[in-house]
Amino acid sequence: MPLSFRMIMDFKETLRDEKSQDFKDLSDKVSRDLYKVYIVLYPVDFIRVLVRRFRPGSVIPEVDLEFKANSTTPSNPDIVRTLYTALTGSGNLGDLVLDKTSITSNTADVNTLPPLSIVTEFLLIDGFTPGLSSSISAESIQLNDKINNWLKPILETYYGQTMVNSAFANFSNSDNWIQTKVEYQFSTPIIVNPSKIIDGILASTSPVRYVRGTLKVNENQAQFDMVPFSLRILNKDFSDGLSNRGSTEFKELSTQVTTSIKKLFGNEKGFSEVYVTKLTKGSVVASTEVTFSPGSTSPSRVSQILLNGIPSLETEGLKIDPTSINLPVPSTPRPFPGFAVAIIVLCGLAILIIPILIIVALKTGLFKKLAQAFSLRSPDYYDF
Repeated sequence: MPLSFRMIMDFKETLRDEKSQDFKDLSDKVSRDLYKVYIVLYPVDFIRVLVRRFRPGSVIPEVDLEFKANSTTPSNPDIVRTLYTALTGSGNLGDLVLDKTSITSNTADVNTLPPLSIVTEFLLIDGFTPGLSSSISAESIQLNDKINNWLKPILETYYGQTMVNSAFANFSNSDNWIQTKVEYQFSTPIIVNPSKIIDGILASTSPVRYVRGTLKVNENQAQFDMVPFSLRILNKDFSDGLSNRGSTEFKELSTQVTTSIKKLFGNEKGFSEVYVTKLTKGSVVASTEVTFSPGSTSPSRVSQILLNGIPSLETEGLKIDPTSINLPVPSTPRPFPGFAVAIIVLCGLAILIIPILIIVALKTGLFKKLAQAFSLRSPDYYDF
């Protein structure tokens, strides 16, 4: 991706020659400082910076930003915004002073940038109803207002009050829960790392209950360790309504399960949330997920807490079959068989000894004597 900008410094004629020391020194400095800017926002796909040339006025580097093949390459406006954001305040790139308004990438420049789109997606833990399919229904408008009143102030802390038009959420049916997608547009030259926006949303108080691990901002997903497990609830009878995640029966029992399990994990480091994703027969089997911040727990730890908490769950009205909670069995490496070691040793010795025997046989004429011994000719033919 092409990039150019103006650096406030005197142009030297030696900068026209890419073999000159001045070119090499300034090229290395520009490449190093730009790399630090773009690797932060594109850590997976960004590869390197190539300075093609410098031209006068003060000094204008023409640069190529290289990204991995078949990756999602940022747009030209995003290239411009990324550098502009890094310069906000000081206007410096390392110890180089840049004119922020001079940043361009192909036809994109600071003064003609299109609105910045921020697309937020998540799964609401609530029953989907047909009215949500229509953007003009009272039900859809009410839920949209609730979500906008939550998300808009969060985004404005990063982009200011520069939102273009009103955002309207799109709702769709995801196995009777509400998949939500809402796009905001801001007239701004800056860009914020999506992970920072995700952290801001997760830290906020939400007016709706959503699966935190499904939260995405511009295709960047919130990072959680999600540990699935099943609980067989012996003192509950299955009914058809429990198979529908949008039903009152599902909501009531799933709320009882999640509220009770939260009490077991409340003091665990990194604990985030518990979700019941499905209820099936047998008496009632609750397919459940517990989420933690990355690296803060393990499946065996989760299972052990659940097993230890069975008495507590029973006091909450949930009699759990302990055999439905399976502790992960750690895989143990199979010992290397002793006979295999013996075979390897013998093969190694054979590789060393056989060449020696061949050489000895050649030196002593043993092969010739053996050939004579196995010949079909009469014994009188040989002179021993």
